[in-house]
Amino acid sequence: MRYVLNEARMFADISDGMAIIINSVTGIYYGMNGFGTSVFENLLAGSSKEDVAAAAKAIPGAPAEIEANLDAFLKTIEDFGIVLTTPEETSRPAVLNVRDAKADSFVPECNEYKDVQELLFADPIHEVDAEQGWKPE
Repeated sequence: MRYVLNEARMFADISDGMAIIINSVTGIYYGMNGFGTSVFENLLAGSSKEDVAAAAKAIPGAPAEIEANLDAFLKTIEDFGIVLTTPEETSRPAVLNVRDAKADSFVPECNEYKDVQELLFADPIHEVDAEQGWKPE
């Protein structure tokens, strides 16, 4: 199974090691901690869940519950609709950011934020017609 960004709804940007994802339909945005961003980047680059788990387990000091932490993160980003799964089997060794993994106690996180929904929808880019383009009033 492979994870891909839900491009029909989501826009993702990774800057300074932090992922920010915006749902273009609802205006909700999501932020990931450093370890979550590292996991997310590897998944989108084609690493399987198993590849990411193997890389995480290989980090010195990884806790016994590392796989449960990864499973919880994957469930979260799937439930939020950030990623979709495809039946395509991939195998690409994952390269995780060890510093971020340790700094975040080996817990990848993705949080949902609804505080700027109205601002995102006030942007005139949402009033673009496919045939006529932007129509300022």
